[in-house]
Amino acid sequence: MTIRRRTFIHAGAVALGMPAAAVHAQSGAGAALDWPTKPVKFVVPFAPGGGADVATRMLADQLRTVWGGRQSAIVDNKTGANTIIAVNSVLGAPSDGHTFLATINLTFQLPHLGQKLPFNPMTDLIPVGAITLEQLVLVVNPNLGVKSFGDFAEKAGKDPKAFSFGTFGVGSTAHLVAAEIAKQKKIDMVIAHYRGAAPAVQAVLSGEVAMALSNFGSVQQHIAAGRLVPIAVTGARRYRFAPDVPTLKELGLPIMESPSWIGVFAPRGTPAEVVQKLGADMRAALQAPELVQKINGFYQEPGLMSVEEFQALVKRDDTYAGGMIRAHQIRLEQ
Repeated sequence: MTIRRRTFIHAGAVALGMPAAAVHAQSGAGAALDWPTKPVKFVVPFAPGGGADVATRMLADQLRTVWGGRQSAIVDNKTGANTIIAVNSVLGAPSDGHTFLATINLTFQLPHLGQKLPFNPMTDLIPVGAITLEQLVLVVNPNLGVKSFGDFAEKAGKDPKAFSFGTFGVGSTAHLVAAEIAKQKKIDMVIAHYRGAAPAVQAVLSGEVAMALSNFGSVQQHIAAGRLVPIAVTGARRYRFAPDVPTLKELGLPIMESPSWIGVFAPRGTPAEVVQKLGADMRAALQAPELVQKINGFYQEPGLMSVEEFQALVKRDDTYAGGMIRAHQIRLEQ
């Protein structure tokens, strides 16, 4: 594959602090690009069947159609070490535009959590695009008699020990939300950490903890059956899949207004034209009606963002999460 290098760097890349390769030199630069020239690999840091894995496989299948069947996309699961194994694999591959990482914000929160890393995610990984976007829902066990966030705040203020909060890991979005709710509402509640959202939700169902933050797809059936009560959602506006549930922002708690995402990243050194071409191809794939239907079936939205928009989101999330982690003095156990 021959790619003509350009020296012009978009001013937005400098402002965002992203690698120069993350932006294109001129509009439509990738239109005639001869790429991909071999199968494209998406490395996923999580086990098969998980949210990031399923989303990436759905995208990979649709990309084959976008590419007219000329090339394929494959998914390679490399689990363990808080996504570090997968990131090292991607950064160790040739930066020829055929190996990418599909991950979540955890990868970018690791430095703030005190994790020792052989790389810097903000400079060694180039944001290409979001696969899916979603908002998270705060649910409580109905046996506590809580019907709203106001009920929770009132009852927890009187008896904080009755309102333990289950998260899906130290430093996770759920942990940050729990810590900030406790701080702003002056509630000395116990925060319990589980290895994933599923066990945290199960702990609420069993009464082991009072509440948890989860993706909507994991709790929707329990909400419908009355086994869980939704009292708030993250995000800047109400979630289309739970329009009757207020946002934390509406409730006076502007916490986690950005959506949660599963995104694709290129290793540093990947040609700018390839980053833009894959970003455009991802958007084309994510607009296919059959893929939109599948994504909506998981109570998520397609991540229809330009490369620059996703870069800005990642940068904004990194700044926000880093500030919250420092404010609450959260550290991973080494």
